[in-house]
Amino acid sequence: MNKWMKDHQKILIILFFPYLFLLFLLVTPTKFSLTAPGGLTPVYENVMIETKDISQNFYTIYVVSYHPMTPFQKMVSDVSERISVTRMTKTEEDTSWKEQYLQGQITKEVSLNTSVIKAYELAHLKDDSIRVEYTYQGAYVYYRPSRIEDLEIGDVVVAINGQSLLDMSYTQFINLFYSLSTVSLEISRNIDSGKITKTIEYQKLDDESWMYFYPKYDIVNTQPKIEYTNENPWIGGPSGGMIQTLSIYSGLLNLNFGDVKIAGTGTIEIDGSIGKIGGIVQKLYTAMDEKADIFIYPSGHISDIPNLSFPYEMVAVSTIEEAVNWLHENFE
Repeated sequence: MNKWMKDHQKILIILFFPYLFLLFLLVTPTKFSLTAPGGLTPVYENVMIETKDISQNFYTIYVVSYHPMTPFQKMVSDVSERISVTRMTKTEEDTSWKEQYLQGQITKEVSLNTSVIKAYELAHLKDDSIRVEYTYQGAYVYYRPSRIEDLEIGDVVVAINGQSLLDMSYTQFINLFYSLSTVSLEISRNIDSGKITKTIEYQKLDDESWMYFYPKYDIVNTQPKIEYTNENPWIGGPSGGMIQTLSIYSGLLNLNFGDVKIAGTGTIEIDGSIGKIGGIVQKLYTAMDEKADIFIYPSGHISDIPNLSFPYEMVAVSTIEEAVNWLHENFE
């Protein structure tokens, strides 16, 4: 073996550098992330309403996100108009894969609960036997700098500087938190043996990102009863909120859409506003691939839509009320 290597030393040296370069392309992480088209998820697979048939017309859209990319992945992705390549944010660089999974599950829960609340409230205006009761429990910690080891993603903030979050709205909490550079947060955390509470002192550093939160709403009671039936651990995020709301609303009122396939994206807030999402271009391509008939999206993305010929009707809305009115105007 040694003799063979000695006889072929020059060739091995020549081949060594291309090998290193190839290894670099395939393995070395960069600070870039990609977003690619994904697929559709039918809302009726996620919820079930007592005595009601959930419409099979509504589909949320998911995309494929990945980071950090390798140089080879970036080279391939850069030449595709369907794939978006962006530099990783500070929060992405500061968040582990496990934490990103937890973030996705938090936003999925918040989105679904908010969808139920808004769907039932709007349906109540048409049928007062439809009711929902819910409580505001505080604010989920969605992101915190990793240096704060005593605070975990998924902790629930229940008080700030001694003031209970139950005595203020979520918006008031956010405005107060971001107006201060040093705060005392009382948090609640679920553990195997129950719940614990602890107080965290937080001071923002000049070179780090702000902490980020999501409101925690708990559904106390609904009439008719609703049940979450599918917990797909691989799909998370808040972008299905609007379409979930429309699907649940339509099921509560027994609205009929025939065989129309309605896909869409957009977050839902407790005030009914529809928020922007990530990967709008990739979701447009996904709706094309999945042969959607209608694509409903946030008005805030109008300037982000590429100049393409879309094979479906596009509907831009800024509130859930606008979306509901559009459904009634076009399908009644």
